[in-house]
Amino acid sequence: MVQKEKEVQGKYTFNFKWILFVPIMALLGVVPLIVRLVKTDIPAEYILYITGNNIDFFAQYKAQAIVALVIVMGVILFLTWKKEDIKRDKVSYLYYGMSALFIVMTLLSGLLSSYREVTTWGLPNHAEGMVILICYIIMMLYTYYCVKEKRDYKFILIPLGFLVICLTVIGYFQYVGKDLFMTEWGSKLIIPEHYAEDRGMLKGLYKDKNIYGTLFHYNYMGSFAAMMVPLFITLTCFMKGYKSKIVYGILSLCSLFLLFGSTSRAGLIGVACSVLVFVVVFGRGCLKYWKGILIVAAIGVVSIVGLNSATNGSIFSRIPTLVADIKGMFQPTQENVDYKANLPLQGIEQADGKLTLNMQGQALTLSMTEEGPRFEDETGTQVVYIYMDLGQGAKYFTQEPKFEDWIFHVKQLEGKNYLVLAYQNTKVLTLGMSEQGIELVDDYTYEPKAFVEPPAIGFKGKERMGSARGYIWSRSLPLLKETLLIGFGPDTYAFAFPQDDVLGKWAAYDTPNIVVDKPHNLYLQIALNQGVVALVAFLVLVGTYVVQAVRLYGFKTGYSKVEILGGAVLLAIVGYLGAGIFNDSVVPVAPIFWILLGVGMATNFMVAKEQKSGRAKVAHATIHMKTKKHM
Repeated sequence: MVQKEKEVQGKYTFNFKWILFVPIMALLGVVPLIVRLVKTDIPAEYILYITGNNIDFFAQYKAQAIVALVIVMGVILFLTWKKEDIKRDKVSYLYYGMSALFIVMTLLSGLLSSYREVTTWGLPNHAEGMVILICYIIMMLYTYYCVKEKRDYKFILIPLGFLVICLTVIGYFQYVGKDLFMTEWGSKLIIPEHYAEDRGMLKGLYKDKNIYGTLFHYNYMGSFAAMMVPLFITLTCFMKGYKSKIVYGILSLCSLFLLFGSTSRAGLIGVACSVLVFVVVFGRGCLKYWKGILIVAAIGVVSIVGLNSATNGSIFSRIPTLVADIKGMFQPTQENVDYKANLPLQGIEQADGKLTLNMQGQALTLSMTEEGPRFEDETGTQVVYIYMDLGQGAKYFTQEPKFEDWIFHVKQLEGKNYLVLAYQNTKVLTLGMSEQGIELVDDYTYEPKAFVEPPAIGFKGKERMGSARGYIWSRSLPLLKETLLIGFGPDTYAFAFPQDDVLGKWAAYDTPNIVVDKPHNLYLQIALNQGVVALVAFLVLVGTYVVQAVRLYGFKTGYSKVEILGGAVLLAIVGYLGAGIFNDSVVPVAPIFWILLGVGMATNFMVAKEQKSGRAKVAHATIHMKTKKHM
């Protein structure tokens, strides 16, 4: 146990142990609330891959605060380090080993990446470079070191409770369409004075009834709620004392509001996973605590039904789509299904200076002449395209019925002319024109490129599943063969993804030019950015914790206070890991997970030590009884 530093003045005793937990409390209760505009400088060649260009409200300042607090952790450890306080057992050594492996693979992936300018600090709106990823491991191990007794839990639960209340207040106004950040004083709070001219352009991120709080996206609010709902509901059910039950009950209701108000299906799946583990861990103990569980369940059901009625059913608005996606995932797919079947454009051919757009039952071929581009249909008959320039941009259009939706806008850049193909006012492709002919070019570099459909694994015919997650995963899985050892680099997924897959994006998103900058899967994110070895290290780390926790807390009929706390944290971790199947790791939420993981690991250590001590006492008493019998 940590030796407490005490200073006695008269009858007052001062305990300075809380100083150890100051950075942890700040990371849990303050950092997630930071929202502040910053415009970052990034290499020009990466602008195309960044959502919102270089404008960032929700990640950069949080990331800076994380780094600062991790440095504070280092200073505190330097001043208070006690070698005897290091946790030492087989499981702890496995934690240390997997943490070191995760850090090493993160560093190697970042330092050897082709996108070295990005890997250190990450992209705007992401900011999960290798520095932040290493900070996650440090804060987890720091928490593992600091938490030594059940009284330390107040340093975890108080900031989390504060955060839940703050997000509930902010979320309520977002839900009813009166986002506090969009008010005059709110915009001054989140936009510095030197960007004051931007305050008038501030608009809400999402439509009403989508709660994102200060976490950037409602899906990330879902990941947060997937931790808080099982954490506080478990404490409400099993902790003794009416005051505790009331406090935890209020926090449970607030967490449920954030969960359903976010409309995040990933959050619902995370909570569903934690419910399954709850049945395993607390199934037998429920008989002893059935009154508390019944009361909590009744209040929860009434509150949710009442909230649903008050919001005209909007809090359950995305559940039908979740059910449909789950059913569709397990339904067989027809072998001859073609995701391009219903697309206006189904393929591109380039040869001898000509470019052919293959459409549904027809084709349009472009070539160059001295007069300009020539257009022909699939029979070789010329299609009359009219050139028009009204001073607002020149374009080629036709009155031929079967091609009238296809317009070619002329774009001039550095003395060269390009054709930007649009279908019903939706940009599709950029074509370069020269004496040699017409060719497909990159939308950003304008360099010639070939039309290639990237390889895909699985999800055939299910590309639109889970808001196009089926498409993202199917195009991401083939990339794993390149990252078996070292990944592309932290926060470089957008560069590795086949962004030129125009037809695939069109089929999945109804637009061919969206930038796919995240895999919407925590595990794919680690495997591609940091490598499969790093993913294995992560899975062994969290898997060891979960398995040990289930063994320690599962299948019991009664629980001590520390076991209840440990079980609640276990369910929070499972909730995050479950939501991680559909969500990514992000700066606003990930620190909470890693700190809770450190708390859970420390609690397992305490409980395992207590249970081992208890068994030793029983064994000693048994031997003593037998010895007395023989005497």
